[in-house]
Amino acid sequence: MSVVGPRPHVKDLNDKYDQTINNYTDRILVKPGITGLSQITGHRGETSGNESMSSRIKIDILYLKSWSLSLDVVIIFKTIIDVLFGKSKNAY
Repeated sequence: MSVVGPRPHVKDLNDKYDQTINNYTDRILVKPGITGLSQITGHRGETSGNESMSSRIKIDILYLKSWSLSLDVVIIFKTIIDVLFGKSKNAY
């Protein structure tokens, strides 16, 4: 596991969404992370269905396509700020 990367999902979710969301398995091409672009953009916590999971996967794929060291630094910085001062309703 790395510090930044797509958050891992349980196997049941992988099996379920692999069949319904395009490019879902592309996110497993990199090591999963403790935090990621999806988390700092508010796509974290429990998903309510295909639409919310699809949004999360689109953000994960965007991260994969635009990866850079500077993006990782920004994600880490924003994660720290959010942990210290954020009041996200969908994170636990």
